[in-house]
Amino acid sequence: MAPANADQVTCWNGPTGERWAREQAAIDRAFAALTARLLAFAALKPGEHVLDVGCGCGVTTLAAVDAVGPTGAVLGIDVSAPMLARARDRSAGRPNIAYVEGDASTRVFEATCEVVLSRLGVMFFRDPVAAFANLRTALGPGGRVAFLCWRPAADNEWVRLPYDAAAQHLPAEPAAAPDEPGPFAFGDRARVEGILAGAGFTSVAVTPLDAEIVLSEEGLDAAVQFVMTVGPTSHLFRESTDDATARARRALQAALRPRLRGERLTLAGATWLVRAQTNS
Repeated sequence: MAPANADQVTCWNGPTGERWAREQAAIDRAFAALTARLLAFAALKPGEHVLDVGCGCGVTTLAAVDAVGPTGAVLGIDVSAPMLARARDRSAGRPNIAYVEGDASTRVFEATCEVVLSRLGVMFFRDPVAAFANLRTALGPGGRVAFLCWRPAADNEWVRLPYDAAAQHLPAEPAAAPDEPGPFAFGDRARVEGILAGAGFTSVAVTPLDAEIVLSEEGLDAAVQFVMTVGPTSHLFRESTDDATARARRALQAALRPRLRGERLTLAGATWLVRAQTNS
């Protein structure tokens, strides 16, 4: 693994990666609308070969292989061993899916793919220009990249609302620098465009996409547990005392209860859909 990305490797092979693997079904449900829109946006064709970057537990890898059919193939790459183990279990019996544990920013690729795909997996590179330049080497002439990334945290209600509620009772994390690797590192459209252009891509297009994030379909308590387990709000609970956790949980219940519709609770998510091409 590249030393520059060692912190991400450590993170996604520790409790965070284990938690995301354990909560795979809830996470897939939460981001289902985003996944569907990304796959439509990528416009995968039968017979294409796809590199799925930051494939995690394999939801996009499985969707991509359904799109490219038996004559195509998908390679998923991720740094997280716990999430890849879950992906491999889900993909058993699918001969045109393969997974590799590795750092996509430095791995040596052959130019065998038509598409580099990623759902929320490319915002964690320490040197994103170098990382995308390396990903470009996986694409043949006329290849394309299609990915989804978050817009700023302030634009994402599913992050902002629970985080602000819990932070009243728990110490807030220091604000990250705008270009620091992390979920919101690609929030600035101009920065995304500059990264891809600097990496040698052309025809860069960045389009806003808003979609609902499903926190729960089993009522309020499940929604509260979801935000305490996944995403930025969960980080606030790492060192909390039992008393502070109880107060923060009650604050989350109060903040989220008005958004409950039956047993379903959703909040708004804000992302960029990004497309670019290699030279023909």
